[in-house]
Amino acid sequence: DVHGTLAVTATTDGDGSDARTLATAVRDRLPGERPGVAAIGATAGGKAVVVVAVNAAGRAAGLSAATLVKGLLDGRGGGNDETAQGGGLPSDRLGTALAGLPALLSTP
Repeated sequence: DVHGTLAVTATTDGDGSDARTLATAVRDRLPGERPGVAAIGATAGGKAVVVVAVNAAGRAAGLSAATLVKGLLDGRGGGNDETAQGGGLPSDRLGTALAGLPALLSTP
């Protein structure tokens, strides 16, 4: 919980498709009445991908998956308010990128 927003980060084996599947599954399991964000990372071929999914309450509170993924990946990535993806990050920086989610949620 970061300032009232439920935040889940995790990594999975596989590619962007696997990360997207897990991110949306986690997001869909978050309580619908509270803002929630799932950020899932995956690595393949020495590169990392991050998928961010925001629930309806989070979007109503002004959160955007596209903005969050760009914040995690130094401006890389894109998508919409509900789901966004970015990559090109060296796989050894994935944990650090995901650890930045609480700071992004703390910023007004």
